[in-house]
Amino acid sequence: MKKKTREEALQDALPPGMFVSTYSPGDNVTRYRFSKDNTGYFACRGVYTALGYKKAETFARGALEGYYLKEDQE
Repeated sequence: MKKKTREEALQDALPPGMFVSTYSPGDNVTRYRFSKDNTGYFACRGVYTALGYKKAETFARGALEGYYLKEDQE
């Protein structure tokens, strides 16, 4: 079984309809941009941009939790 990349793991952790794309400019900090369209890092209208995987993972978990909390209220 192929090991998932960090971007794939984040995508799996996001609620339906939310996407993640990355940009690594060479300064040792990868940018993770979360959006509601899957058009790429520079083309999308981002909801949030995380600097580094730890912050990206925190946002993804919170987005998923918020998605289910919202669903429970409806």
